[in-house]
Amino acid sequence: MQSLANANRGNELSDEALLHAIAGGDIRAMEPLYARYHRLLYALAYRIVSDPLMAEDLLQEAFLAVWRHSHTYSPHAGAARSWLISILHHRAIDHLRKLRRRSDNVQETPLEQLDLDERTASADTWETAWRLVQRSQVRAALLKIPREQRQVIELSYFQGWTHTEIAEQIQIPLGTVKARLRLGLHHLEHTLRQMGLDEM
Repeated sequence: MQSLANANRGNELSDEALLHAIAGGDIRAMEPLYARYHRLLYALAYRIVSDPLMAEDLLQEAFLAVWRHSHTYSPHAGAARSWLISILHHRAIDHLRKLRRRSDNVQETPLEQLDLDERTASADTWETAWRLVQRSQVRAALLKIPREQRQVIELSYFQGWTHTEIAEQIQIPLGTVKARLRLGLHHLEHTLRQMGLDEM
């Protein structure tokens, strides 16, 4: 693919086209992609690690991974947006797991106490829930999820626990963990749509 002619041309390209350009070695394609997603990805990182400096580091790591591994992206596997979110999410969860290995006293934060301000509320169920929206609406949607489903979502996405760890901790079958997580995300998305928050 030819290099981007200019910044305006880059802004007109789809996410998939930008990734294709990056895979071809066009570093200028990184700028429009970064402009589109740095706020969303920073917000997701901050939401998970609750540390602004670490969130910045994770953001930079994610975009470095995009530069290095853009050739592995395939539109057939899903939207570019989901691929970017997945890269950031995996790095943030890896960070939490490393912290947990260094300490046996990681404390959980009750969902009701999480601060969803304008900077940290971002997208996704993960493509819907953490969009930049009013924090009271997002919190209300989360709290409408059945408690047992909310619990596995909190442990999986906010604390970085594996499905097996969750099953062992709350003493339920692994299949139940997966079912509760799937149902919880479905209920979250449904609630957000009822609240008129389904615009991507």
